[in-house]
Amino acid sequence: MVGRFRGQFREYERAMRGLRPAHETSARAFYAGVLRQRLLARRDIWIGSRTVLDGAERIEVRAGGALRIGLGPFGLSSEHDVSVLRVREGARFGVDGIVSLQRGVRIVVDSGELRIGHGTNVNGLTKILVAESVRIGVDCTLSWDVQVLDNDFHAITVGGTTRPTTRPVVIGDRVWIGTRALILKGVEIGDGAVVAAGAVVTRDVPAGTVVAGAPARAVGTVDSWA
Repeated sequence: MVGRFRGQFREYERAMRGLRPAHETSARAFYAGVLRQRLLARRDIWIGSRTVLDGAERIEVRAGGALRIGLGPFGLSSEHDVSVLRVREGARFGVDGIVSLQRGVRIVVDSGELRIGHGTNVNGLTKILVAESVRIGVDCTLSWDVQVLDNDFHAITVGGTTRPTTRPVVIGDRVWIGTRALILKGVEIGDGAVVAAGAVVTRDVPAGTVVAGAPARAVGTVDSWA
């Protein structure tokens, strides 16, 4: 346990210091995070820049995993951009491995569960808002300014019928979501799919499919992406 902590500390301290010349990380936020989250609370949460963290006790990190906030290079943000992560009472955030959230993310789990898989990177300025369930698989990339919403935030009545305000969102493994894409409630995106920049996804996306437009439609298939 002590050996693992020391190894992680050295790794993440190097990452923090390596980004200091570009003013992307905050030494004060890093060391305060180590004290509060790692040493006192014994949580596998590492913070590299200013972060509002509400409900850390409701974040469940799988054994051997880590939640990294603001510790990666992201040139569109600086140490002054605040990340916000709120997990309300009764809600849960499951971290299934090593997950990276870059500076300026806005994640609010009002109720239900958010679960993110190993190796997934959520870039800065992206918003994930959860009222029921959002599941994101392994090795996914969410670009900056993406929005993932499993709810409408208000009731809509059409033709005398009130529609459900929440429905789960499922994003499979190795999915790439381009900048300013919008993923709406009830959507399932299959493994290996690519969502183009600015797409508005209102329907399921089959595995290995490229979708684009508003509303998003299939425009091709994916051979590979890196």
